[in-house]
Amino acid sequence: MANNTKFREGELIIYQNGDSFEIGKIKRLTPTGAFVYYSSGDTAAKTPFECMHKLVNAYTVTGTSLGGQGDG
Repeated sequence: MANNTKFREGELIIYQNGDSFEIGKIKRLTPTGAFVYYSSGDTAAKTPFECMHKLVNAYTVTGTSLGGQGDG
């Protein structure tokens, strides 16, 4: 079972789906995964923790439009 305590709401992550990778922003954590924004719309997709990876240098991303929030 994946440990969801290593993730935080609002954090940027890398999502791996086979050979594809996407940057996402965590909207909300659940016991089995997280709802993650992958576009500038307000829809978040349920993503299992085992497909989510920490973005170590996320601090270098000073703003995104993920989730339509335009925080930068």
